[in-house]
Parts: sequence; structure tokens; C-alpha cells
Amino acid sequence: MPKRVYIALAFLLVVLAGVIGWQVLRLREPVYQGRRLSVWLEMATRQRMSGNPYDREVEAIRHIGTNALPVLIAMLRAHDMRLKQVIMTWAQKQKLVHFNFRSADQRREDAFTGYVALGSLASVQIPNLMDCLTNDPSPNVRMAAASALGQIGPDARVAAPALFRAAKDTNETVRIHAYWVLGQILPGAQLAVPVLVAGLADPYQAARDQAALVLGKYGPEARAAVPALLRTLTTNRYAFLTTNRYAGSALKKIDPEAAAKAGVE
Repeated sequence: MPKRVYIALAFLLVVLAGVIGWQVLRLREPVYQGRRLSVWLEMATRQRMSGNPYDREVEAIRHIGTNALPVLIAMLRAHDMRLKQVIMTWAQKQKLVHFNFRSADQRREDAFTGYVALGSLASVQIPNLMDCLTNDPSPNVRMAAASALGQIGPDARVAAPALFRAAKDTNETVRIHAYWVLGQILPGAQLAVPVLVAGLADPYQAARDQAALVLGKYGPEARAAVPALLRTLTTNRYAFLTTNRYAGSALKKIDPEAAAKAGVE
């Protein structure tokens, strides 16, 4: 590659580093034991995704507490500019200088790790997460917002209307996550069961599976779902299909007599 191209790219990298540095300063990223929050998050994410314990990192994030929330929501909403994508691709190919860029997807993983660590401490941010889930144009952001709500737990029941809308999202991964989160927070059966019943007819098997799993968690409260579960068992006749197994399991929890009549073992 010509020397002038390297110089131009190096200049762009410096500019990009300046923008990133400005963003960090703007967010006034909190520090614990001499490490910025983003460093703790990156370390925790690396450990979490490799299946290793990350108790020390969780302790650090929880010590920072709600001061972490402005950084987490900014990371969750992250979008990579086209220029950054080009520079990151080039930086990975060249061997002269090592750059530790975090893509938008990686920063969302870091944000998710933060919400895992904070749990219910992040409940004050539920309105922001609902807004992301409902209005952000990126399905990756919507999916991450749903996942964060699931980590907050029962306090996130106030987000049920946004999750009901997300269960009809045009993106199947967002719908799957919406059903999963409903299973974590279990809003009132009267409103949730019709949404879950509709999920049994989702064109994607993983979404159908999640809807059936969550219905089972409601037990007898989900009795209105019995006809739909019976139809699901008929539609998914093959025993090896997970939807069949999950629908049968839900039916046994909701109405054991109906399950017996249907031959559910």
C-alpha cells in the first residue's frame, strides 16, 4: 500500500480516537480502583462469554452502581458510522499498529454485561429501555433493550406494553427475546396470555418455543391457551420438534386432564 495511503488512514484513526475520547469525556465515565467502567465491562464480557467466573468485575460494576447507567444506555444505543467500519476493517488487516476498537455490537455486549451485574439497580432506566425497544430503527438495539429489561427482573413488569408490541416486531430475533423477557417478568396473565397464544403461530420455531415455555410458567392462569396448545400439538405432530415438547409440557402444567386426553406423556 502506498505510503500516502497509510498516512491518510493514520490521520483518520487519530481523528476517530479523538471522537471516541470526546465521547468518553462527555459521558464522564466513572472509575473504580483506577479502571474506567468500560474497562471493567470489557473484562467482564470477556469472562462471561468464555464461561469463566467474573465475580470481581461484577463487584466493581455494582460498586459504581447507578452512576454506570448513562454509559450503559449509550453503549446499548451504539451505531457504527460507515467511516469507523472502514477503518476497523483496515486496522484488522494491517500489522504495523495494534488498535483496540470496540464495535457497536461489542459495546452492546458490554452494556448487557452491565445490566446483568446491576440487575434491579437498573430499574430507573426502564423508560429509556422501553423507548429503545419501541422506537430504535436497529433490531440489534431493540433486541439488546429487551435483554436488559429481562435482567432487571420483576421491576420491569411496567415495560409489559412495550414487550407486547415487541412480540409483533418485524424482526424474529426481537420477537424471540420479547417472549423470553415476558417469561422473566411474568406480567398479568389476562394481558400476557393472548400475546403468548399469538406467539404459538409465529412463523419461526424458536419464537413458538419461547411462547409455549412462558405459557407453562403461568400454570392454570393460562387456561385460555389450552385450545391453542392443542392445535399446536396437532400442527407439530413430530415428537422431535421442540415446539411439540414445550407445548405438551405447558399443557400439563395448565390443564393436566386436557394433556392426558391429548396423549401427552
